[in-house]
Amino acid sequence: MRGIPGSGVFIFFAIVFLIELLAFFAVRHLLDRPRVKKQVTLMYWLLSFLMFAILLLAFLNPDKIRETTNYQFFYFVISVSFLNLLPKIILAVGYLLSIIPRLFRSFRISRVVVMSSLIIGLGLVITIGYSIAFGRKTLRIEKHEIFIKDLPAELDQTILLQFSDTHLGSFETDAFFKRTVEVINQQNADVLLFTGDMVNNYYQEMEGFEDELANMKAKYGKFAILGNHDYGDYSNWENDQLKRNNHQQLCDKIEQAGFQLLQNESAAISINHTPVEIIGVENWGHAPFPQYADLSKALKDTKANSLKVLLSHDPAHWEAQVIDQTEIPLTLSGHTHAAQTGLRIAGIEFSPMYFVQKYWGGLYQRNDQYLYVNRGFGCVGFLGRIDMAPEITVLTLRSK
Repeated sequence: MRGIPGSGVFIFFAIVFLIELLAFFAVRHLLDRPRVKKQVTLMYWLLSFLMFAILLLAFLNPDKIRETTNYQFFYFVISVSFLNLLPKIILAVGYLLSIIPRLFRSFRISRVVVMSSLIIGLGLVITIGYSIAFGRKTLRIEKHEIFIKDLPAELDQTILLQFSDTHLGSFETDAFFKRTVEVINQQNADVLLFTGDMVNNYYQEMEGFEDELANMKAKYGKFAILGNHDYGDYSNWENDQLKRNNHQQLCDKIEQAGFQLLQNESAAISINHTPVEIIGVENWGHAPFPQYADLSKALKDTKANSLKVLLSHDPAHWEAQVIDQTEIPLTLSGHTHAAQTGLRIAGIEFSPMYFVQKYWGGLYQRNDQYLYVNRGFGCVGFLGRIDMAPEITVLTLRSK
């Protein structure tokens, strides 16, 4: 694949083969009858070599992934790889652990360890399959009250609705998006706020979704910012002009859908005769994510007596440049997708994204300043969501 050295490709396939081999040994460890072993061996390696062929096809045809507006091949490869390899990693680990009791001739315990890993692996297959078929199209509505210090009484009960990271290229049709728009409009939001990553790379991904975006309603306006994927930085372009044209077309389509696109600037509105300013910065992020944000420029024309709401795609920006450095009481972000994977048990929520992003999802507070991180709507890479459903966020502002 373009950008990956040959040695990296060799190491990747060597690791995949090692996982397949260890998982195969684990399966054989549970079989006793010679005839069954032969049948299972044949089926196992036929499926494994089919998976190898799919991966090899992807590596030999990088343009199908890097230079196309149709992501179905890309999502197919990633999804099949998840379904195949993740359970086998569990099996491989189980087989390695089973070696320890075998050294002490505890063959029964050894089989129990392998069987346990097989059950966990099968459970993982079901979970991943469900997340692809249903998890990514089960809408989650998050509602929170945010108590803003010195919020004017006229703004009490103001409703802000946030959605983020649509990645429209991850949807085959607009059916789910159309249902989501109906739910959004039922919230009777005062202000509608989109916090970046409308597409994966190309403006053409918006085609077919324009009507739904235009049909989103809010009493005092619709505002949007760009995310790291909206600049076309992850595609190969023949020249810079094509990239600039793609970017401009995307910006035009967002505004044609009725959104005011904020690029290091602010917009003033009046709610109940009280000033509110929506501030939007371009993408800010730690490397390798592009950094185009200019918060000072965005704040330049704002007024001292207004309620300020900041839209910034990457939540890391909040800690780096907002808290203790500005008086912005509320920042809205997205970007993390909460890794599209997590657990929610007894009101406690966890995502592995925590190890990458400190602020990965939900509401955070530092003194009198708040950050809300939307868990995203579409998908990137893995075409599924495991207990991290597509989200729209309803925030009600309250006076202290």
